Amino acid sequence: MEALRLIKTARHALAEARQVPEVLAEARQAALLTEAVGARLAESEDDELTGLGQQLSEAGAHAAVCLDRPVTDGTLLRGGRVGRLTEVGELETALEALDELLREVGETLVVLACGAETESLYWTCIDGVDAMSECKDVTARLREAADLGGGAERTALGGAEPERAGGGSPLLVVRLGPPGEGGPAVEERAPDYRVPGAAGASEVSVSAG
Repeated sequence: MEALRLIKTARHALAEARQVPEVLAEARQAALLTEAVGARLAESEDDELTGLGQQLSEAGAHAAVCLDRPVTDGTLLRGGRVGRLTEVGELETALEALDELLREVGETLVVLACGAETESLYWTCIDGVDAMSECKDVTARLREAADLGGGAERTALGGAEPERAGGGSPLLVVRLGPPGEGGPAVEERAPDYRVPGAAGASEVSVSAG
């Protein structure tokens, strides 16, 4: 199956997820898919694409590790549709869709971190955001290397993001901090993260059920 179809499936599944375990499982699957796409690109005959593909594969693997840990009932997140990937397909379209998937995963993890009731869940989300940011950065470089991105903005998750096309919702700066008192200061681990104001936060349940 081509990467684009799997990426579209992953974006839909992420949007439909409502409970914490479901959201984190979909985030991890997105990381595994990123790893697999990178591995395919690493087989390219183009030296630059090969090197960046390897970096993307490693970044995706790291993100999957960050999200593969107990956060609610001690159960590690498993599963994956990535085994159905057979080819990347149209590179420009696939990388563009992957970039969108990584952005959506990062924003969703920020929402979960804001409502986290345990430090374990909080740091899992923050580490996941950082790892997804790395994946997104490599994806942007891949698009440029393949002369696909043109003037595409390199916007890392958690950084200042340009205004969305079509006059989307204004961005809200969220100061993140671990739940409870006495937790490590957020400035030591992560900067401010920008997520769509009002939209999205009410759509994901932060209950562990």
